Amino acid sequence: MSARLVRWLTGADVQRAVFGFLRKHHPNLNLGKRVLVTRAEDVNEVLKTDAVFGVTEIYAERMERTTGPFFLGMENTPQYQRESSISRQAVRREDLEQIRAMAREHAEQLIALARPTGRLDVVNGLTRPVALGVVDRFFGVPGPDPETMARWMRIIFWDIFLNPGNDTDVTAKARTASAELKTYMEGLIARRKAGLATEGRDDFLTRLLRMQENETTRLDDDAVRRNVGGIIVGAVDTTSKALAQLINELLERPEALGEAQSAARAGDTARVAAHAFEALRFDPHNPILIRTCHEDYVLARGTDREMRIPKGTLVIASTLSAMFDPEVMQEPGEFRVDRPAQGYMHFGRGLHTCYGERINHLVLPEVLGCLLRLRTLRRANGGEGRMKFEGPFPDRLVVEFDAG
Repeated sequence: MSARLVRWLTGADVQRAVFGFLRKHHPNLNLGKRVLVTRAEDVNEVLKTDAVFGVTEIYAERMERTTGPFFLGMENTPQYQRESSISRQAVRREDLEQIRAMAREHAEQLIALARPTGRLDVVNGLTRPVALGVVDRFFGVPGPDPETMARWMRIIFWDIFLNPGNDTDVTAKARTASAELKTYMEGLIARRKAGLATEGRDDFLTRLLRMQENETTRLDDDAVRRNVGGIIVGAVDTTSKALAQLINELLERPEALGEAQSAARAGDTARVAAHAFEALRFDPHNPILIRTCHEDYVLARGTDREMRIPKGTLVIASTLSAMFDPEVMQEPGEFRVDRPAQGYMHFGRGLHTCYGERINHLVLPEVLGCLLRLRTLRRANGGEGRMKFEGPFPDRLVVEFDAG
């Protein structure tokens, strides 16, 4: 089967059509040792019932061999509670506006570089560099150089989250990258600790190291490495993919694109955000979330779609399908920016909600707004103006605009 055919079969358009049929006729589909869940109410039930539907069997071993144990690959254990709590304490409310400003400043710089030519590769010239910049400036991990950092982040994320077939080439490259990242992180932590008394740094990594002084917030150096590593691996290509895909969807909708551009030029950040997350609904960066059923469970109890799920079943909860459920989203096939925020499931639900949810609610619209302010924004002609992928990741999308 050709790569182009595989891409078409797994594309968002095809998935939306298939899930639409399933929601109506087989909302909870038994596939032997797997169950596919498509209704919004049932997807929410799976994701929020984390005591039953767990992640350990899916992610723990993959994290162990790459970043090391990370709380998003754990169940609700004392270790999860402690490490997630400390990691969340290291992000303060006032940081969010600073991160927004970082992202805006970096995006504007990158766009300024492209202005004389009137052409920009949205992925490599904007979305990936901005995400790497947040990892550098806020999380405090610049990497040896941007190219190496980008390579590490992509292949490790690919192996942990997007390698269900256990492609041996992906796993081998991820092992190599993980060893390199570990060596780099250990050296970086040692250097930062040596400078704590004399340097005035205030980034996420440095905060965790300063928090070692208090036993209640102390993570040893390896735990700092594991948790920072897990967070940054999840911060780069997810942000880049979400941005690239929502931009691609807006380019397909001239009317929505024009409305979003008007909002951006007027400084209406909330309306830009509404366009961003509605566009992302049509091609979300994470259309399914996978869980393992830890005990016999009855899903959608008392409804006509009630299903007994045996212990050990792999449960595939489609957030893409849930966001097109007409019970939650009126006229789901229409592009509308007046939808209730709770209908969107871009960052998951429950115990394992994306760590970067609050950050991405600001960064995605901010970067999009910078791009939208360009005049006569459009796809480049021919194949350059169509999204190219590296495996599951957007890797190139060229847009054009009025130069100058």
